[in-house]
Amino acid sequence: MASPRRIRINAQTPPSCPGTYTGGIRCYCYTQDPGLRIECDANYYSGTSPEVAKEALIYYQSYGPVVSFYIYDITSTYFTYIPDNFLAGQIPNVIFQCSHSQSVNSGLLTFSVNAFNDDLGQCDLTGNVKFKDCNLRQFYGSVFKNCDKLENIAFINSHVDGLIDIPTLKSLRNLTVFTPTFWTGATHQGLSLLTLAPGASFPLLTYLDLTGNSLNDDSIEFVSQLTVMEQLHLEGNNFASVPNLTDCFNLHTFSMTLNQSSSVPILLPNPRSQVQSLTATFYSNADGVNEVTALEGFLVNDVINLKLNMTKFTAEVFLDPLVESSGLNINLNPASRIECGCSISWLVRDNPTLLAQVHSGTCADGRPFESYPLGDVSCCSTESLVNLISRQRQEINDLKARLLAE
Repeated sequence: MASPRRIRINAQTPPSCPGTYTGGIRCYCYTQDPGLRIECDANYYSGTSPEVAKEALIYYQSYGPVVSFYIYDITSTYFTYIPDNFLAGQIPNVIFQCSHSQSVNSGLLTFSVNAFNDDLGQCDLTGNVKFKDCNLRQFYGSVFKNCDKLENIAFINSHVDGLIDIPTLKSLRNLTVFTPTFWTGATHQGLSLLTLAPGASFPLLTYLDLTGNSLNDDSIEFVSQLTVMEQLHLEGNNFASVPNLTDCFNLHTFSMTLNQSSSVPILLPNPRSQVQSLTATFYSNADGVNEVTALEGFLVNDVINLKLNMTKFTAEVFLDPLVESSGLNINLNPASRIECGCSISWLVRDNPTLLAQVHSGTCADGRPFESYPLGDVSCCSTESLVNLISRQRQEINDLKARLLAE
């Protein structure tokens, strides 16, 4: 193996790879504008440690800027602890991929609180960092302190029991903790605790995916403060309520699972600063029943997929959104059996034109909303119709008053 050398990199001359590194770890070098992409096999040689990997990285950095560092096949014997100043320089893309066999007893990777900081406290993560297939257990957000240029953090199919005290990350745009697999030996699937450091914020976060974990409602209270959020995925988990999304003005994609029986208000963005319509999808746990007690928001050309186990579709909740919105479509769960009779007279008799906006509604006896016999609701109260007429008259009077004022 050639010894590291210090050379002057001319801004006009692209860096070139020196070849394969074999000094205790096998690393491969590729050119990737504007520098080098390094990929290291942590299990090629016996006894490979993070210190050896760092030596290889320093060797390549002497030939040019490293723009991507990917270390894979991390096992449990020697490669277990990432020390201080591991990157030895700023790197835009960093990936750790483990071979922990999706078992909490087959390895553990931990990090020094200064793993990504240099000796002056400057963070060397300047773009993206990913942890894949790793057993990380408790991961402390202080590892990311001073990472003001970090844009994307992803934990993919890794076992992270707790993601604790995440600091303010000024440039963070994407945070993903996606856990599709229940690891052997674990007491729960994926993340069960997520906390922010006191006063922490993510002012540029537009994408949050916490799918497949075991979080409770208190772990996502901060979501209501994400005013520039565009995509939010909360499927799985142990949620019983829907976060208040009134101030998430840019949201266009939202999905979540309610894992406990509950009555929930759904408060969606209002107003919206984005032309793109909103698609919001809600699922119930197989054994849960979830009744919607409110549906509010600036619902223009939106699609609300209520794939919930519901038994009620009431005028008090759904009439105003359907009447006042423009192009709102509500897709119900075909497997749900809704209490009909007079409970849906407000829809099938008093507002039949709204049936075109309500899809897959099915009564307890199996009959679809759109073919429900009017004779079965002919004797029902007309209160909803009277209320609708009264509201329309009030809107007309309000319009006249505005015109006169002008």
